[in-house]
Amino acid sequence: MLPLMPKADPELFQNWGSAEIEVFCERQYTFIAPVFDFTTMQHFEWDTLVRMPFLKPLKWGNRGAHGQVAKVKIHPQHQAWKTPLNPGSQTSWFAVKKFIAHDDEGVAIFNKERAALLKFSKENNGHKHLIKLLLSYQIEDSLYMIFPWADGNLAEFWEEYPSKPSENDSFWLIHQCFGLSDGLSKIHGYNQRLPRYGHEEGTTDMDAANRGRHGDIKPENILFFHEPESDRGHLVVSDFTLMRFHSDNTIHKTAANDVSYSKAYCPPEVHQGSNTFIDQKYDIWSLGCVYLEFITWYLQGYDAIRGRYFKTSSGKQAESFQTMRRKEHGGSNDTYFSHVPGPLPKVKTSVDKWLSILHKHEHCSQAIHDFLSLIDHHMLAPLPNDRYSMNQVRDELHMIASKCRRDSNYCQSGIPMGTLMRGLNHLVERSGMSSFQPVGEHSTTIEQGLREVLRGQATWNTV
Repeated sequence: MLPLMPKADPELFQNWGSAEIEVFCERQYTFIAPVFDFTTMQHFEWDTLVRMPFLKPLKWGNRGAHGQVAKVKIHPQHQAWKTPLNPGSQTSWFAVKKFIAHDDEGVAIFNKERAALLKFSKENNGHKHLIKLLLSYQIEDSLYMIFPWADGNLAEFWEEYPSKPSENDSFWLIHQCFGLSDGLSKIHGYNQRLPRYGHEEGTTDMDAANRGRHGDIKPENILFFHEPESDRGHLVVSDFTLMRFHSDNTIHKTAANDVSYSKAYCPPEVHQGSNTFIDQKYDIWSLGCVYLEFITWYLQGYDAIRGRYFKTSSGKQAESFQTMRRKEHGGSNDTYFSHVPGPLPKVKTSVDKWLSILHKHEHCSQAIHDFLSLIDHHMLAPLPNDRYSMNQVRDELHMIASKCRRDSNYCQSGIPMGTLMRGLNHLVERSGMSSFQPVGEHSTTIEQGLREVLRGQATWNTV
């Protein structure tokens, strides 16, 4: 059985010349390319002479902080699956991620990401909206992982595909955002999950350190995959490099200044010094930022998110959401919060203004109003304790999605609404009273006060 070595099998080579032996020993590896077993998520170690079953040489993309990714096709006879796939699927593209592992730190990064991925890649623990590790391997000092190839990330999706706010994109958006929160709820370690959605039934109990935090939620770390039965496909959370797991006893013991993060989507607590600790509510803030940009794409288009300016539905040129955030306080900082005089950070005024712009959009349906209110009041809250947990976000989105299925007008019919009317209706709903319609809008001071009440930063006094 190949490979054959002259020293191990001398009788086989006794009549061969040295040149023939050298050529044979080198070329025999052409015939023993490994079969990738995608059923076990096993880690393999291979010799440098072993040929990979790739149909074309790897072309590595731009190097990131921890590695590079190449797009590749794997020979269909070198793929092993539990359920046989059709020929088209077997020859589809895969992503090979190469880790920069020249030292112990690089190896540790690889091991941490692989351990996190394994929690959600096994047959009974997978989830449609979490990326699945197919296989990992090592050749000398180089470490690799193989994943399904995505058609792009969410930011690229927004840029490439125009939104259609008057059609079915609203339901697709809400349904996908629910799926992302359901997958992240699984990472956060909540055992009570909605049945039969995105993951297999019969999920086994997780180990003691089951309270995960993704730690780097942003559009670039959410991938989209085309599906034959869907115009838009589905979204998947990826890049578990910064993910960490804790037990219930240690979930609140990560110091804020020990955390790596993406600046635009980080929550206020990362800037509050060494005495501040972060937990899973970190992910809630970041996800709220992504959701708000997602709705911006739906109502206003990509340029309204990351362009300098964009054209409104009336044809006027206006500053984009990113431009507004950067101009606040006269800097280039595009975070969603600002540190103002006083002990607590605040959501940027530009974010509040943008929420109002979206609520007043002609295509903003009641479902989108409710989604924006979830983001505004329960996700982008400056204090972590005032934010919803991930399973609360998921459950709220599940209710919105369920109502969309029952009522197409709720989902798609645009009903522009002002800030004061929405805020007062929300407060009245909380108190158990019936809703009402105010005569007109009032000052921004009142509107800002309502926002602070709804975010838990102020109280409502009755006289």
